[in-house]
Amino acid sequence: MNKIFSFLLFMFIWTFSYAQPYTLEELQEKFKPENYTEKVLLEFQKSIAHLEEKPDLYEYIPGEVIAWSRMDGRFLLNSMFLIKNDTLREIEALPKDNVFLAKLNSYVSEESRFIYRTELWTLPAVKEKLADGSYLIKVNVKSYNPRPYEPSPDILTYSLEYTTKDFIDFSLIRLKDVSSEEWIEVGEY
Repeated sequence: MNKIFSFLLFMFIWTFSYAQPYTLEELQEKFKPENYTEKVLLEFQKSIAHLEEKPDLYEYIPGEVIAWSRMDGRFLLNSMFLIKNDTLREIEALPKDNVFLAKLNSYVSEESRFIYRTELWTLPAVKEKLADGSYLIKVNVKSYNPRPYEPSPDILTYSLEYTTKDFIDFSLIRLKDVSSEEWIEVGEY
């Protein structure tokens, strides 16, 4: 038992000693240095220091919204950050409230309900900052299937567009079935 514990401790230390986070210079090459202070990039670097391999990096809104993601086996690790006043704040770009979900589900049949489960939603992409200061976000979502290994015509995959100003409250703007070209504009709820 002692040998197993020693081996596991060695593997843990070895893994972290060989993890290669992005250097400050690599981050400055990836993200334009004129949009980010060294302080912000060092904070961002800290957020990925625990990863065993380098993640994919995203610059959604230059100087304002950046993110990283990494597939680790079956799990997707990711973080998105809003930059304000030279400070990095971790944000959540996926809605989690029941009002948003009720509005989304009001556009589909009872058999094709959407729920909040990580594996059903793709990574959100912040597409642009709108004139009113809100952020436009796009994501794909699959409706819930209680029997995932049985094909069903009730399982839908939709593209969604929604906005937020604070990354807490989200407003659904439009949606469409991914196999369709036509968007459904969402009204007030």
